[in-house]
Amino acid sequence: MKIKQILLCMLLACFVVPASAQNRWGIVGGGLFSKSMSKDARFSLGGYAGGTYDIHIENSWYVQPQLLFAYEEFRTKSELGTDFFFSKFNLELPVLASYQIAINNKWNLRINAGPYLSYAMFGRDKSIDYAYGGEMHSSLGWWHQDFPDHFTYGGKAGISLESDHFIYTIGGKCSLRKKPFGRSVSLSAGVGYKF
Repeated sequence: MKIKQILLCMLLACFVVPASAQNRWGIVGGGLFSKSMSKDARFSLGGYAGGTYDIHIENSWYVQPQLLFAYEEFRTKSELGTDFFFSKFNLELPVLASYQIAINNKWNLRINAGPYLSYAMFGRDKSIDYAYGGEMHSSLGWWHQDFPDHFTYGGKAGISLESDHFIYTIGGKCSLRKKPFGRSVSLSAGVGYKF
């Protein structure tokens, strides 16, 4: 039930705010490094791409709902010499509060933070057992998870440098849900374009 309430609040934030001439659509994309917070986990490379909508609220305050398609990988090694790897393709809905600071008449600095909800559409689990001749086991993983286990939620924050049309951003996110593979963190860097 909590997931439904979070999703409903995020969707309402996208549509309740009245339209303004300063509201703008955009596209964003970039790379990310993801890591499970479990023991012996290490960062792995992934990426994301999608759309954003910049909603002007008042003065320097904005709300930025986004719809992103992201690929994440997670790797860890057990004490017995087994490498575990899983990857997932997510559909993510972050809703960020954004505060704009004017640097000059062309560039603005944005400080962004807010919650996100993620749905793992599909992925793969792999393990390589070096103790027994490097034998590899693989499964489709996320296709067969229980439906509630496809959802993850957490917090996201970052800063961006923006001109009239171009966006350059760095940020991070942390999941708050422990199941099914534990909490994770991701660091990202990307670029975008506002229409």
